[in-house]
Amino acid sequence: MQDESMFPHRRSVLALGASLVTGVLATAPPVRADQGPEPTPEQKEVASKIEDIIDAQGMFSNGVFSIEIDRDDINNVTLHGVPILPSFQINGTLYFELWHNGQAVMNSDMALRASEPNPFIDQLLEHNLVFQAEHQHLYDFNPLVWFIHFRAAGDALKIARGIKAALNVTSTPFPQTMPSNPTTPLPADELGQILGASPQIGANGVVNFDLPRKEPIYLGGLRINPYLNVSTPIAFQPYGGGINAAAVPDFGMVAWEVQRVMRVMRKQGWDVGCLYNQETHEDPQLFFSHQFKTGDSIELAHEIRKGLNQMNLKFE
Repeated sequence: MQDESMFPHRRSVLALGASLVTGVLATAPPVRADQGPEPTPEQKEVASKIEDIIDAQGMFSNGVFSIEIDRDDINNVTLHGVPILPSFQINGTLYFELWHNGQAVMNSDMALRASEPNPFIDQLLEHNLVFQAEHQHLYDFNPLVWFIHFRAAGDALKIARGIKAALNVTSTPFPQTMPSNPTTPLPADELGQILGASPQIGANGVVNFDLPRKEPIYLGGLRINPYLNVSTPIAFQPYGGGINAAAVPDFGMVAWEVQRVMRVMRKQGWDVGCLYNQETHEDPQLFFSHQFKTGDSIELAHEIRKGLNQMNLKFE
């Protein structure tokens, strides 16, 4: 396994090679038919092996294979008195962009108990995964929850084994499966029309959206898929009955967008949970901010869209 940031290749060469690979490959079982090209047989085979190693189900969407890891063992988490479900914000996601010959670039994050970060980091380092960040996404979780971000490039299955070794030092429950026919009381399609993205319904009625940036993004010198954990995810958890929800947008911004987004969101009463870097050696440098508010989900979506409009994003 190799971290491409260790090699002095010219970016033009890397960008050309990565763009050629990305053009051929998409990215895992199951596939969202509305999102991106069909993965190749090789990609499906590699994705299946990754699932076996991690002991969790994943899916292909927008050219990326992702596995959500919910921390169902971290119970009774609240934020400002609001119950927070693992499928909403107490989780992590493993993202793989699968290339030729079993190679991949991975960029992921994981939710951890307060006692778990250092053993987890030790395993990342032991298995040559790049430790990128440690922080809280939302500052008032009770009990406290920490998040670790990490990446790698190289043999996809070696990367997966390293991730599993890190997960094994936590109390994360396995196996993990995706809900077969998830439903939600929230108006997912209407929310998607407002936000400019397709909804994905997860466990417990949580509705997720993901908006990529327009400009090319490089990580460790490699041009990566804009959905490889460098986008702006938005999640809605049913809360309060009817179409009410708790919502968390995670704005992925370049430097000049930060003040504009913060000004718009604070004027609308959103709680700013954090502002941080989650990657190392990325270009352009990205800043992320998880924000929180409860209320009518339609109104929340309109408010989030005002923040999104300050950014260089691709809308559907």
